Amino acid sequence: MLATRVNSNLVFNEPTLAMDLYYHPLARQSQKTLIALYEKQASFSPHIIDLSNAFSRRSFQQVSDACKLPLLHVRTKEFFNDASIIIEYLDNYISSGTQLIPIDKTQALYVRLYDRLSDNQLDREIEAWLEAVNTSSNQIYIKRLERAMLTSMEYFDRRLANNHWVCGESFSLADCAFIPCLITLESRLQLLDYEHIGRYWIQAKLRGSVSQVIEEIELTLATLGQSELVVHT
Repeated sequence: MLATRVNSNLVFNEPTLAMDLYYHPLARQSQKTLIALYEKQASFSPHIIDLSNAFSRRSFQQVSDACKLPLLHVRTKEFFNDASIIIEYLDNYISSGTQLIPIDKTQALYVRLYDRLSDNQLDREIEAWLEAVNTSSNQIYIKRLERAMLTSMEYFDRRLANNHWVCGESFSLADCAFIPCLITLESRLQLLDYEHIGRYWIQAKLRGSVSQVIEEIELTLATLGQSELVVHT
């Protein structure tokens, strides 16, 4: 089936994509990808992969030697295993739903910048801090990691003072990256104590794509018999 997409002065036929997503509901990069898929109202076949399970890992290796999540398989034999690249692909080829990367080049640059800041800075700081909390007895080291993470959170809080979403009035790739960090931190920090992140977090949870991801997380935790999100990036 072909759909028609109108973008600026271009009109072209857009095929309905058949896609498989390999992911884990507790992994932040997988959550980021799921939020984007729901925002784009994309149809896809979900495959939950637990890389800590030997059988699940071996099965997944038949699909991808790299064994890295998330992985989007488009049935034109294309594979993408980076969340940001997956979202760029979705935004380029699916016209329905939310436009996650602005057409304006300057706006798009800032969206990609804050996507990178979430992934390469805040997400890694969260992972390092949680790993230290779970494995280290060095409280000075843990506090140093916590301070670095909180500094990044304060930076985003200041950013949101003048922005409805991370990069302006529109939900974007940058929000897809930032929200999974907040999902992980909700049970560990008082997010509502942040003046602007608190407001942002309330509105994010009211968004359909985010509530769907949170619902799947809660279902997965209940199935595993866990009370909170573990380090599972």
